[in-house]
This record gives sequence, structure tokens and C-alpha cells, in this order.
Amino acid sequence: MRILYISQYFHPEIGATTNRAAAIATELCKRGHHVVLLCEMPNHPAGVIFPGYKGKLFCREDFHGIPVIHLPVIASPRKNFLNRILMYLSFSVSAAGYIMFRRPRYDLIYVSSPPLFVALCGLLSKLLFSRRKFVFEVRDLWPDSAIELGELNNGMLIRFSTALEQRAYRKSDLVIAATDYIGKIIQTKGTPAEKVFVNRNGVDSVVLETFAEKESRPAGALFTAIFAGNMGVAQNLETVIRCAGILADEPIRFVFIGGGPGKAKLQQLSRSLQLDKVEFRDQVPKAEIGKALSAADCGIVCLKDLPVLSGALPVKIFDYMAYELPIVCGIRGEAADVVNEAGAGIVVMPDDPQDMAEALRKLMREPHTCSTMGKSGRDYVLSRFQRSQLAAALVSDLESRFCPGES
Repeated sequence: MRILYISQYFHPEIGATTNRAAAIATELCKRGHHVVLLCEMPNHPAGVIFPGYKGKLFCREDFHGIPVIHLPVIASPRKNFLNRILMYLSFSVSAAGYIMFRRPRYDLIYVSSPPLFVALCGLLSKLLFSRRKFVFEVRDLWPDSAIELGELNNGMLIRFSTALEQRAYRKSDLVIAATDYIGKIIQTKGTPAEKVFVNRNGVDSVVLETFAEKESRPAGALFTAIFAGNMGVAQNLETVIRCAGILADEPIRFVFIGGGPGKAKLQQLSRSLQLDKVEFRDQVPKAEIGKALSAADCGIVCLKDLPVLSGALPVKIFDYMAYELPIVCGIRGEAADVVNEAGAGIVVMPDDPQDMAEALRKLMREPHTCSTMGKSGRDYVLSRFQRSQLAAALVSDLESRFCPGES
């Protein structure tokens, strides 16, 4: 098949979306399909176009044999809701313009959301080329999550987004859900079960390749709790900062690695509480995160306590497991189920710094428990959540549906 793959975020940007798109596109190419990938001019997460791309309206390059086309986007370092909407819309317009005016030849268009507005590209493709297949990937439920997080409250935009979401589900030939919860919600919105394929995230091969057996923590060294990932509005990392305040007099430090719109406020809160054992570091490529994970004693993952987020399954959970880190999980629902099923950590009440502090105290007191949970988590993720295996399963499903003679 000739496949046009649209993912707003891609290499050289860093993040779970980039890694997922790279794994799927690479697997498609490995199986003999021709893939062209459309993405934005790289600017994430700072909102500033990367050096080497500034001033360009169009840029074509190669990613491990995959042609990648970077398209114009309105980027801004000011991370408010309006600027994010403008960024999302501008990329969708750029991608739609590419389809209309370049008229690329393809058999299938693979559209990854969010942002939801890229669904317009799939709908445009079906309008212009009705026989071409439209696959719509849903990594996060939008506009539901934006409404529950309080970001989206404009009635007109809510109605437009809801209508766009419903039309994308109806017109697509396949809807891919990134979690079981998302798949079930899509079905409750009227999409037939046979049209929904659940393909979760997993641990990247580069993380597995950089794993090294953990060394014992030197006597007197501080217990290290790490958060590695996006610091956005959904994470509610204020809970972790307040937990650090509760444990300020105990032998533990907190390390935050990454970027995102909430980072500055977290740093400010940490300073106001005079927390000298809280450290913030910049985002690093996946290949370099292993050094930090190897030096940590446990990983932290948390989200706001909202119904729509109970179906979230953050990729960092799998990275922590791969590095044998026990997890303190402040999320209800699917993420909690995975951590419990794996025996890989302690599930705490979301938005509850005291409950989180008690879980961390338990891990500090019981190094054997840390070791047992860590090894159990690694065994679990290796058997079920290697991204390369998940990508292969997805590609096999695409082939069975759209080119059965080649599967």
C-alpha cells in the first residue's frame, strides 16, 4: 500500500507521539509498504521553531528511509489555550492544503489525533478520493478531555469539535484506540465494535537497549523519585510538589525531567515552599533518558482525578517498568489496573499528596519490595508491551482489512 501518515508531532521533536508514529511507520516500511509522513515544522515543546527550520515554509527530509515532510505551523512559546488551538488549526490547514494542491498518490491515509482538527484531512481525503481508505487514530478523547479539564468552554467550538469527532468516526474505515477505555467510549458514541481496533502504547526498543542492571544505592544516598514526561494541565504535578513538602525532612529527592505548559508554575511552587531536594531538568531524547531512570529508585505517574482521564495509559509507566522502577501511580482506571496486574507498584488516590507520601515512605523502608516490584514490572512489560510488537500487530490488522492478499 501507499500510505500518507499524518502526525502533527514527529522527529526531531521528542515525545510519546513521535515514538508511536516512528514505530508504526517503520513497521509499515519493513513490511513493504510505501509511507510518506506529514508533520509540523518542529517546535515542540517550547513553541519555538527549531534551528535549521526557521524561515522555511516547507521542508523534506528522510527518517530511516521514510520521507518526512514538515509543513507550516503557527507556533508560540506562550502556552495558552488559544495559541494551542491556532497551532492545531494551522497544521491541519497546511496538511489539507498539501492533499488538495499536491494531490499525492496513496491508497490509505492514516490520521493520528489529537489534535482533533487533523481529522479534517481524513474527511477531505474521503471527499476527494472516495475509494481511498481513511484510518483515524485516537490517542486521547477530544473534545471530552479538554472540556473536563476546563480548557474548552466555548459553546460554538464545543459543538464544532463534537460534530467533527462524530463525522470522523462515521467516515473512517477504521478507528484505532490507544487504550481499552478509549475504544469502549468510541463504541458508545455509535461506532461499531468491528470498526474499532485497540492498539496500546508500549516501551520503545531504545529504552530496552539502554537498560542496565541497577546497582545498589550507596549508603547514605537519598532515595530518588523521578517523573519523566510532559508537565501539562492533565498531570496535576502540584500533588507531587506538595508531597515533596510533606517529605521535606526525609531522605528523599524528587527529579522532574521534561517540558510542558505547567513546568514554570511547578518550579515557582517548589521555590515558594523552599524545597531544596526538588530538581527540574530539561527534556532529553529517549536514548538518553536511561541514565536518569537507572539512577532513580522509583517512578511517579499521576493525573487529575477526572472520569475522562481514567482511561489514560501514560507511556512513562512502561518506561519505568522497563527500568525495573517500582511505580507510585496516582491515576484511577486503566493505568491503575495495569500497575496492579503487573505487581509493579503502589496505586494511590489521585490528587492526594499525603497518600502519595505514605507510598513513598513504604518504598523507602522496604528495598526488597522495590526490587520485587521492579523485576515484576520489567517481566510484564517485556511480555506484553514492547512497542515493536504492538506496531507489528497493528500493521497486520491493517493488511488483513485493506490488502488481505498481502497479509
